[in-house]
This record gives sequence, C-alpha cells and structure tokens, in this order.
Amino acid sequence: MKEVLISASIACADFGHLTEQIRELEEAGVALLHFDVVDGRFAPTFIMGPPVLASLRPYTKIPFEVHLACWNPEKYVEQFVQAGADYIAYHVEATTDPGHLAEVIRSAGARPVVALRPETSSEAISDALLAQVDMVLVLAVHPGFAGQKFIPGTVEKIRRLAHRIESLGLRCLIEVDGNINEQTIPEVVEAGARVLIGGTSGLFRKDRSLKASVQIMREAACRGIQEGVRM
Repeated sequence: MKEVLISASIACADFGHLTEQIRELEEAGVALLHFDVVDGRFAPTFIMGPPVLASLRPYTKIPFEVHLACWNPEKYVEQFVQAGADYIAYHVEATTDPGHLAEVIRSAGARPVVALRPETSSEAISDALLAQVDMVLVLAVHPGFAGQKFIPGTVEKIRRLAHRIESLGLRCLIEVDGNINEQTIPEVVEAGARVLIGGTSGLFRKDRSLKASVQIMREAACRGIQEGVRM
C-alpha cells in the first residue's frame, strides 16, 4: 500500500512570510510544495510565475510541483523547469497532444503529471497516458480560487482512476486538490488518493500551527486507509 503524502498549496500560504512558512512545512514533513500557475484564461485569475519558484528554490530541498492551469502549457515547461520545478502538472483539456507533452516534460528534466478539471471525466485520460505520467491530479474544486466547496463526484472519479491504474499494473499516484481537510481526507484516501494537497481548509489554518495541521491530515489519511482495508 502506497504511503500517503502531504503537499502544501503555496497559493494559500502567507506571501509576506513565505520562507518562514516553507521552513515550518519542511520541519512538519511535507513531501511536496504545490504551485498553482493560472493564466487568467483557463481560470479567471492570475497566480504566481517562474520568479516565485526561483526565489524560493534555494531555501528548501522539498520537491516543487507546478500546476499549469493554463492553455497551451507546453509553452511554459522550460521556464518552470529552469526555475526549479521537479513536477509539472498540465490539464488534459488544455493541450492538443497530452502524450507528447508528457514526453517533453520528462525530456526537460521534470516528472509529468496530468490534471483533470471537476467537470472532466476520468476517461479523458487514456490508458497510454496513464502509463506515461507519474501522477494524476484530480481537482475537487474549480481551479483558481480558495474556499470553494468540495465537489462530491470527485470521490467516485478517484475510485474509477484507482481501479484502472491497478488493473493496468501501473505505479502512478493519484493526488487531489480542493477543500482537502480532516472531513474530506478519509473518503478520498479510501477511494485511492495518495497525495493530498492542503490549502486554506486543511493546512494553512489560522487556528493551529502548520505542524499540527500536517499531523491532523495524516491522522485523517490513516482513517481512510483503515476504511479501505475493511472494505
């Protein structure tokens, strides 16, 4: 059974104290730092860019995952890899040849991740593409804005993907983003998610420390695994 990893959504961090928060996240054992990059067209807002990654890269060894929530993501791969990205997530809806883009990302020195908007069926990712990527990013909310409600159909989408991945004998992980907290974590983990991206509702909380939030997320993940074992 694959370990459950906690990822931190940097778009939800305190931008006035980013380096301090990254040190706290590192001490808490966070496995990934997740950077949302939005172009104002794929989603109606703008979030971060290569200079943010480049400025933070010297402060931590935690792998960086860049989520390109933008059209024609192939145009941006090289500059984000140069800025320090270890993983590049792109949307199957946003490029004409998602298989080729996975190859481009790997050739550039990063690991490819394919992403799905909430309204997109898991079947939009072919078996061949599942074999090319390291992870599948399932969005439980619409991209671009924090504080949205978890979309219930996400759990069944994760379950279908997990069954396909297992039946194909593949090793790619499923990660989930959007209102991921102690209430939603058990059900997404039971369905097959193994990378949990924490934002405002689960990780960057004003009522507790980052270390406490990571611990609470891990405990919720353990409940989900135990539920899956019982089933």
